[in-house]
Amino acid sequence: MIYGVIVVGAGLAGSSAAIQLAQEGLSVLLLEQQRYPAHKLCGEFLSVEVIANFVRLGVTEAIAAAHPHQIRNSLLTTCSGARFEHPLPGVALGLSRYQLDLLLFERAIAAGAICYDGTTVKGMEGDFAQGFSVVTSRGEFRSRMVLAAHGKRSTLDQKLNRRFVRKKSPWVAFKAHCEGLVLPGMIELHSFPGGYCGLSMIETGQVNLCWIGHERVLQHSDRNLPDALYENPALRDRLKPLRIVPTVRHRLGQISFAMKGNFEGDICAIGDTAGMITPLCGDGMAMALRSAELAVPLAIDYLSGGSARAFKRQYAQDWRREFRSRLQLGRLVHAGFVRPGVAEVCVGVCGRMPEVGNWLIRNTRGEAVAH
Repeated sequence: MIYGVIVVGAGLAGSSAAIQLAQEGLSVLLLEQQRYPAHKLCGEFLSVEVIANFVRLGVTEAIAAAHPHQIRNSLLTTCSGARFEHPLPGVALGLSRYQLDLLLFERAIAAGAICYDGTTVKGMEGDFAQGFSVVTSRGEFRSRMVLAAHGKRSTLDQKLNRRFVRKKSPWVAFKAHCEGLVLPGMIELHSFPGGYCGLSMIETGQVNLCWIGHERVLQHSDRNLPDALYENPALRDRLKPLRIVPTVRHRLGQISFAMKGNFEGDICAIGDTAGMITPLCGDGMAMALRSAELAVPLAIDYLSGGSARAFKRQYAQDWRREFRSRLQLGRLVHAGFVRPGVAEVCVGVCGRMPEVGNWLIRNTRGEAVAH
């Protein structure tokens, strides 16, 4: 069998693309390396604009049934004690990837996609003219199109010889679920020398702790909670009662915030595989969902007899228009927040001039898109 589309990776971008394509009657194969449900490294913060995406995907009832934690306020702090508390522009959600990824995967199955988890993709090759081959632990599959949604960094990126993997990145991220602390309705972002740490509650009543830092913060230090985190007094107070759940700990190095490219040959990249916004912006999952929405109608046009060249040109153009300035601003804000002196000035300015904070929030995230 030759599928219309093979989607590699069943995170938010991959599963949502599979849902939309299957809803249009296309033959879709969705492949995921992990066995679901599974924990993944993520801030697990869903910004306000995702609600419209969930409506279009037909998962609003399932999301509500998972009882995500409702988040209405944000807090920024620095090592000097500067702080900025501000309401979010609507109600955000705290929902674990353990729940969310499974929920979307099951929705893709219900929509008619063939979905295999626990399946390692060993390689993919081909082009629009000859079709594509994807070699997996289940065997070889063929398709007219491949959407690559395999995440932040993968051995597949090396096999595809992608440019971003040739450049070493110093950024390391860690995520854990924790008990012993309650943060009702709040997401907190705490700057420390060389990085920052986010804390927010999820549907289980636990706190998701996720920090990103320069690799130097790990030198001669605890690799879960490095000494640098304790240099922020507000964060130090939060960490004192926390107990990390031993079964939910993830670390990933070589985190890249580069724009990675929309195509490798004729393989189309979506989600974090195309580009990842800095975690400080809190918009990564919304961007993943939106990138799938950009690619899917163009993919359908191509599979219905449209031009491959037009598909590639239009997707790259739409992606840049939607995300480029957001990613650039995100990198700038990230670069400031990991430096204690700059973070102190920025948080102080936001405290005195809340409109600056509002501007940053507006310009590092998208808007709800009505279809």
